[in-house]
Amino acid sequence: MSPVLDVIALGDPARLHGLIDGARVVDPTRGEAATRFDSDSDTWTVTAPDGEQLTARVVIDTTASADDIVAAHGIPNRFRIPGPHTRRQARYVARLIDGLQRSGASRIEARAPRVRVHPLLPTRGLSRFYLSGGGAIGLEDAETYDGPAVLTHNGEEYPTRVRLAGHFDPIDGQYHWQGMFFTELPGANVTGSKVSIRIGEHTADGRVAERTPWGTLTVIGAAGYPPYPLEDPEEVRIAMPPRL
Repeated sequence: MSPVLDVIALGDPARLHGLIDGARVVDPTRGEAATRFDSDSDTWTVTAPDGEQLTARVVIDTTASADDIVAAHGIPNRFRIPGPHTRRQARYVARLIDGLQRSGASRIEARAPRVRVHPLLPTRGLSRFYLSGGGAIGLEDAETYDGPAVLTHNGEEYPTRVRLAGHFDPIDGQYHWQGMFFTELPGANVTGSKVSIRIGEHTADGRVAERTPWGTLTVIGAAGYPPYPLEDPEEVRIAMPPRL
């Protein structure tokens, strides 16, 4: 069995600007590499164009793109350095990887559907990400739920499994939650549509955000109580009135 690498870079290593030490580079000029994420081990398997299989905790795609997203919800342990300000993007990604390693966590995932690096202004770092797995040491304050639920879409109910996480934001006094669900919804224009999720006696509304590379759909909840029970609901209850 090959050792688990810390980082694999797909593309031009020059776009890392020497800021990410020890990254194993897969040469893109020899063909496109295939990637697969294992949720059980929180690692990526990368199959190089020559058939060699590599395993890494983090994958960085350095392919140039007009889309300047560096990370996305639903795609853990994976970053992009698409340009045009590659040095700033590489510095940001290096900071996130360092935070992941220091935390003892095995999984890092964007809270927002998309994370971009501003070309001039500072960009918030780990506070924009969920850290979980391994021995995370307090950088992650999100409450999570992974289990069965009932999703309602266009008046129809769908038993499903969901993976949700949320946190209380003391700045706006709201509880924010999001995640993904593992069932297909009919219709050509599912993204952007409204759904509700029921877990036991708890129900909350949300919006379908986008489809992940694995075919699952992500959901962003309306600010307020989530569809799962909170470990410490008193903090949220004080900050917000109950839903009517």
